[in-house]
Amino acid sequence: KKKTEPFVADEYIERLVWRTPGGGSRGGPEAFDPKRLLEEFVNHIQELQIMDERIQRKVEKLEQQCQKEAKEFAKKVQELQKSNQVAFQHFQELDEHISYVATKVCHLGDQLEGVNTPRQRAVEAQKLMKYFNEFLDGELKSDVFTNSEKIKEAADIIQKLHLIAQELPFDRFSEVKSKIASKYHDLECQLIQEFTSAQRRGEISRMREVAAVLLHFKGYSHCVDVYIKQCQEGAYLRNDIFEDAAILCQRVNKQVGDIFSNPETVLAKLIQNVFEIKLQFCSFFFLFFQLE
Repeated sequence: KKKTEPFVADEYIERLVWRTPGGGSRGGPEAFDPKRLLEEFVNHIQELQIMDERIQRKVEKLEQQCQKEAKEFAKKVQELQKSNQVAFQHFQELDEHISYVATKVCHLGDQLEGVNTPRQRAVEAQKLMKYFNEFLDGELKSDVFTNSEKIKEAADIIQKLHLIAQELPFDRFSEVKSKIASKYHDLECQLIQEFTSAQRRGEISRMREVAAVLLHFKGYSHCVDVYIKQCQEGAYLRNDIFEDAAILCQRVNKQVGDIFSNPETVLAKLIQNVFEIKLQFCSFFFLFFQLE
């Protein structure tokens, strides 16, 4: 956009004189006409006055419009401030109400939990007493013990009954203690067999599920032993047993984390087993032939 130069009166008069016929020095002193120049000045002054009046009216109109808009905006700002104060007050009231309701809900939840927890324990104790009576009567009728698909639920029940039976006097409850121990052993064997089958099928999710159930049984270490034994089947196919052992540990490293809750212990036991059974034997065998 072209920049507007500041108005200089002297320069404007010089240009006006120069454009007016008889006002300049182009025709010499004889061509100078002061009357015509005066008339031209008067006309231009009138035009400037008219232009000044127009501009002044526009300025006044714009000032009035600005004042009007300023008043309207000031009024809107006041209304918005009032509305904001009302909204803030409502927000505080709502926040206080929410805090009050939350406090009541937490209190009610604590009361319900205080009532429900003993109730759940009582229901669970009643169920355990029912299963204990079946062992006491010598006949297991519940579906949880007869249905092979409910082995996980049965394992949880028998594990709790086994803990309870250990606290009972032997002279009065020797028979029922023996039955619970026998069922405990049977379920433990079934779970280990299920784990073995799942490992042969390569079902990692089923292995993880069974291992989690066996974790609370005394035979959990047998589950780990089965895994260590089976994962080494077909692992030593090269002439270099050290390379085979390294590849085996790398392959098993991720798998034990997906199956067992204590992968470091299982991996350490695997490494110890490889060293004691394979590497140590091979070292002894190698030294024996050197001595020969």
